[in-house]
This record gives sequence, C-alpha cells and structure tokens, in this order.
Amino acid sequence: MVNFDCNLRLYPIFNLKTHIDMKHDFFTKAMAILLLLTVVATGCKKDDPPGPGELQDISFDAEEVLALVPDGLKNSNDQYAEECYSFIESAVDMSSFIDNMEVPEGASRSSTKASGETWQWSWNYGGESFTFYWTYEEKNSKRYWSMDIQFGSGPRYDYIDAWENMEGTQGELTYNFGWAAIYGGEEPEASDFVYWRYTWKQNSDGGYNLSFIWDGDSEYNEYIRYDCVINANGSGTIDYYMMDALFYHMDWDVIGNGTWVYYIDGEEFMSGFWTV
Repeated sequence: MVNFDCNLRLYPIFNLKTHIDMKHDFFTKAMAILLLLTVVATGCKKDDPPGPGELQDISFDAEEVLALVPDGLKNSNDQYAEECYSFIESAVDMSSFIDNMEVPEGASRSSTKASGETWQWSWNYGGESFTFYWTYEEKNSKRYWSMDIQFGSGPRYDYIDAWENMEGTQGELTYNFGWAAIYGGEEPEASDFVYWRYTWKQNSDGGYNLSFIWDGDSEYNEYIRYDCVINANGSGTIDYYMMDALFYHMDWDVIGNGTWVYYIDGEEFMSGFWTV
C-alpha cells in the first residue's frame, strides 16, 4: 500500500474550506447557533402533542443504515477504513438538523389545515430574538417540513426544508446558511446562500443510496458532494467530489475489505487497499 502524509491528504480540503470561509465568514456563527438551538429543542419538546399524526417526524433512521455496514469495516484500525466509515457516518448524520425541527414547549399554533399545521415560537440569545416558523403538510404523496427564521423584526429566511415520500423510503433535507448574514447585520446576497443537503433512498432490496452535498451560488455546481451506496449485503462505494471533480473513491466488500483511490485533475494520483 502506498502511504503519504495526512497533511497532504487533507490539503485540498483545507483549501476548499479557506475558499468558502472567505466568502462566508458567518459559517462558524451559524454552526454555533445551530448547536445551541439543538440543545434547546431537545430539552424543551412539547410533552403533549396536539394529536395523533399532527407532529409527524422524519422517518429516516441513521442507525438502520449503519447496521448494514460490516463490523470488519466499523472496527478496523486502518486509517483508510476509519476514514471510509467516517464518510458513511457523515452521509447519514442529520441528527442536529432533525432535532432542530422539533416544536418546543411554549410554541403557538398559528394555523391548522387538513393536511398539516404551522407553529411559531421565539428564542432569545445574547439579548437578541429569533423567531421560527415551522410548517408541516402532506401533498402529492409526500410529506413536507419547512422552517423559516426571522432575526428581530427583519425579513424571514429559509432555515431548514425537508421532504420524504409517504413510505419514508426516500427524501431530502436541506439546511441554509444564508440566514446567518442577518445575525451579522448584513443583507444576504445570492452568494451568501450556502446549503448542506442530504438525500436518501432505500432500495427495494433494503440497500441505500445516500448523498451529502454542500453547494451554493458560484461557478461550481457543488463545492463538496459525496455519493454513498450501501448494498443490502453490506458492501458499498463512496465517490467524493470537490469543486465538481472526482477527488476520492472508496469501496468495500461484504466483510469490510476495501480499496481507495485519490484523483487529481481527473487522473489517478494514489491508491491502496485495506484488509480486516
């Protein structure tokens, strides 16, 4: 196996982060607030939901997906196997965003429809006020969730949007970072809107197709994207794209043995394998 320094392996990622941070200096601020809101939401859920089915949760179950991954891969001490499993975990880790969509105690229901409802609540932090608007509805054989965020008395912005089919076997969740510009007292521009998007589809045999996408308004279709296939027998693949170009490919078999390949400018740069 060819080995090379970890700093070299991460260098393109650091370059990417620098590129994005230069355009989106509110990124860290947005993540800090997201984590704080997650703590508040998980600690203040409504004890008595309005009625059966009115507060429908997203059906996606990360643990169900991870259970398909072979133990050999999960427990391997090989650095590339560990990296592979870390990619898989990242592709399914929507927990912070899903927890953030919980309607907390003290929220007021502002409207109710046959297919869903809308809730509103405010949250104060550091002397500032945030208001959230949460909507759930069902239409065209799908469930839809959306949350808007409002800073003070300013305009409302998209915060989190999600949908899934009625069977819960396919869906998408999108988190918008653009709203954080309001917190900094700025008027967001098109280039400020950067999105984290998760998609999933459970196949008829029980396997999954998953994607994690980080994109925005730029000359690139996507800053980062990785597509993960986990077959029903536990084998799978990951393709990792940066700035629309394939950067990294990994695959593994039913017991967890795998291979990896790095690409630069479309050409194979380095490759290797691991065994469990």
